[in-house]
Amino acid sequence: MSDDGLKPGEERFPEQAHLDPAARAAQKRRNLWLGLALLGFVFLVGLTTFVRLSSSEDNQSNFYYNMNQTGQQQAPELPPGMSPEQAEPPANLSTEPVVHEEVVVEEEAPEQ
Repeated sequence: MSDDGLKPGEERFPEQAHLDPAARAAQKRRNLWLGLALLGFVFLVGLTTFVRLSSSEDNQSNFYYNMNQTGQQQAPELPPGMSPEQAEPPANLSTEPVVHEEVVVEEEAPEQ
């Protein structure tokens, strides 16, 4: 083991490989094809996801409370054992946002 100024556990980086022009051109060509394959895979996954989500039943039936957005005239059937009272939205649920007044609390200075 030679003493070349390195601390214990440190290593010296290997020397950079010097490629001839033909090897460098082959490396660029392989990297180009690898990048194109990766881009094609990402496109394929995105297209598959888009097609599956656009044709899903959740997207078409939407949510029970939003039945007017899908053009349905009547509510879908309730699951077995559920009463219409259980299916109603809560009474405190509204479509308008609730604005709370800002409460300012003043702290008293401690007596000395």
